[in-house]
Amino acid sequence: MASMSNKQTDNDLTVSASSARSLANYLVKKGYSKQSLEDETSLKFDELDQPDFRISLSAFHMLWDIAERFTKDRAIGLHLGAKSNPDEMGVVGHIFFNNATLGKALLQFERLYKLVNAGMHVEFEVDDNFAHLKYICEDSDDYSRPNMDRTMAVSIARARSFIQSQPKVEYVGFAHPEPEYAEEYHHLFQCPVKFDQPYCSIVFKKQFLDFELPKRNPYLHQVLTRHVDTLLNKIRPKKSISDQVKQIISKQLSKDAVDAEKIASKLHMSRHTLYRKLKSEGHSFQELIEAVRKEKAIRYIKEKRYSLSEIAFLLGFSELSAFSRAFKRWTGSSPAKYDK
Repeated sequence: MASMSNKQTDNDLTVSASSARSLANYLVKKGYSKQSLEDETSLKFDELDQPDFRISLSAFHMLWDIAERFTKDRAIGLHLGAKSNPDEMGVVGHIFFNNATLGKALLQFERLYKLVNAGMHVEFEVDDNFAHLKYICEDSDDYSRPNMDRTMAVSIARARSFIQSQPKVEYVGFAHPEPEYAEEYHHLFQCPVKFDQPYCSIVFKKQFLDFELPKRNPYLHQVLTRHVDTLLNKIRPKKSISDQVKQIISKQLSKDAVDAEKIASKLHMSRHTLYRKLKSEGHSFQELIEAVRKEKAIRYIKEKRYSLSEIAFLLGFSELSAFSRAFKRWTGSSPAKYDK
C-alpha cells in the first residue's frame, strides 16, 4: 500500500520517496544537519526508506531549494543526475529496464510516470523519423528546474549504462529559460539543447526503439508491474467529465469527425446525459472541441514539426482556410504571423 505523510490530504500532488531519498542523503553527507532538514521539510528519513512511500510535491521542491542554497550550485540537478547510482533506482526504473525493447519500455514509462511525479505526465510519440519522449507540466507551480535537470540527466546516464547500442539523441529540450550554466548541458548531453520549450523532451531516431534491453528478467517485470498497477490506481485522481471528453477528442481529431454520440457511448452515457454533465461543470461540447484544437494548434506551431496544412489536417479541419479563420478567432493572429 502506498503510504503518505500524515500532513497530506488526498488531493495533494505527490512524488515517490525514492526521488527525494538520494537528494536528502547527499545533503546530509555534505554536512547539512539531518534534524534541520527534517524540521524544514517535515520529511522523516526513516519514512523515505519505506517501500512505496510518497511525499508531497511541495516538500520535494523545498528539498531542491535547500540543496541549491546550501551547495551554492545552481547546476546541482545536472551534477547529481550524471552521477546517479543504479542501485538507487526506483521500482519504475527497474520495470523500464526489464522490458524487452526500448520502445516497449517507453510505452510503459508513459503509463507509469505519475508514480514518479504526479505533478507531471509523460507523452511518448513517434513520427516518420523520430521518437519524442515528453515530460509535460500543466501548471508552472509544479515545475522544478533542478529536478528536471536531474531527471533528464538520469535518463541519458542510464541509457548509456544499460543500453549497449546507445541511442543517438537528436536534441534535448527544457521548459525553463536558459540558465547561466548552459554550457554544462552541452557538455553532459553532447547534443543540441533547447530552452524555453513548451515542455521538456528527449528526441532520437525511431529505429532505436527496436533496441533490445540487455538485462531483461520477464518474471521480475511481471511481478513489479502488477505491484505498481495497484499503486497507480490509489494515486490516480478522478477526472472530470470535461477532462475525459477532451482526452477522447484529442485522440479522435485527425482520425474522423468528432461525434458527441460516440463519445457519450465511450463514457457509458447518453448524449443528453453527457451534455447535462458538461453543463454542470460549466462547459459545452463545442467549447471543448475548440479548446483542444487551440491547445494542439499552438503546440504544433511552436514545435515546428508540421506544415500549416498538416496541422489543419491533424486538427480535423477540411481545409487550411478554415483552420486559419479558427486560429485567428482564438488568438487574434493568423497561424503564419503567430509562428513568426
